[in-house]
Amino acid sequence: AQAKPIITETTWRTKLDDSYAAILIRDITEKIQAQKALLANKQHLEEALKQLQNTQEQLIQQERLAAVGQLAAGIAHDFNNILTGIIGFAELLKMRPDTPVEVRQKDLNSIVEQGQRAAGLIRQILDFGRKSIRQPRKFELVQFLKDTLYFLGRTIPENIHISLQTDIDRLIVVLDPSQIQQILTNLAVNARDAMPDGGNLILRLSLTTAANNAPPPVPELSSGEWITLSVSDTGVGISTEVLPHIFEPFFTTKEVGQGSGLGLAQVYGIVKQYNGHIFVNSRAEQGSTFTLYLPALEQSPSASIPEEDNNIPLGQGQTILLVEDEKSVLEAAQAMLQALNYHVLSASNGQEALQIYQRRQQAIALILSDMMMPDMDGVALFQALRARNPHLKMVMMTGYPLYQQAQEILSQGAVPWINKPMTFKELAQVIAQTI
Repeated sequence: AQAKPIITETTWRTKLDDSYAAILIRDITEKIQAQKALLANKQHLEEALKQLQNTQEQLIQQERLAAVGQLAAGIAHDFNNILTGIIGFAELLKMRPDTPVEVRQKDLNSIVEQGQRAAGLIRQILDFGRKSIRQPRKFELVQFLKDTLYFLGRTIPENIHISLQTDIDRLIVVLDPSQIQQILTNLAVNARDAMPDGGNLILRLSLTTAANNAPPPVPELSSGEWITLSVSDTGVGISTEVLPHIFEPFFTTKEVGQGSGLGLAQVYGIVKQYNGHIFVNSRAEQGSTFTLYLPALEQSPSASIPEEDNNIPLGQGQTILLVEDEKSVLEAAQAMLQALNYHVLSASNGQEALQIYQRRQQAIALILSDMMMPDMDGVALFQALRARNPHLKMVMMTGYPLYQQAQEILSQGAVPWINKPMTFKELAQVIAQTI
């Protein structure tokens, strides 16, 4: 048999009068191997502890973000109701012939524009909280990215070069294109601000497969195919102190008035709505790369209001039953419907609406109802009315994140819906398309 090398320890001993000398040789192979094994185990434990600490920090961060998102979603309904009244009455004043032209063109337009801006902030908050209503549809992603880059090229300074890198010629996806465009716009604006002296903004698109029998490209990815979209810049980068906070709502390093601090929070929320993941690789003065992973799974697109045009169709004097528990919204919506040449019956809750419908069913052409109401919400009202009239025509208004049953009813196309705060044109068109 072949001899195995060993590790020895040699000790030399002599007597004081040099009458004899001794050499002790010990085999310490196992001792050295044990020490090496202990060192390796220590390193593994330190790595595992570091990963555990990182995971714990990520969980704490996600819990904090989720809590803020839940709080924000809770106040969205009230804000959207307020904005519905503000925008609605401002648009009605614009339509009145006795309103001075200078007031219509300046003051009222400013009210409507600022109201829509506030509504946009609410949508950003709902996106962050993963509570906004998605409208996914099938579209080709590569051409969509090219079109988005063309749009961004008109808003990004000329000293920033924008490019798309992908080996994919055509990729059909089922996503909400407005949300994907919002993601790209927010990331591009961040990249622009990080490159005041110019640089490169690069979008990369690829497909990533996480196999069952192999380690995933990143730890969080479950097995399956993922759409991988990254946005890279050559800007100033993100410091290690700032990096843990970039997805927190209202966190910003920009000057006052230069940003709301909701851009990256909105990106984070949209990605999580799709059960996706987002990662950031950045160092100060070395640029940043945001990488998104979205599941490449076929999914049924949700029902949505047909694409709008600029027409404001008027009614033919039909009767609409309006159901809304918020007085200001009820008054605004009633005035808007009357201006559209509809006769309006109003109810402040679901039970009152049932009583009115029972008395006036033959006259009522359509029901316009709020989704979230005390005691009997829009879904319960729809089910009760549909039991009486299978051919019932109804439109839902919602300014609040939907619970599962409401999402299912809307996704099945059983009831058209409109987001609060709605504009005069949006209300006119959805009523005309449904009645």
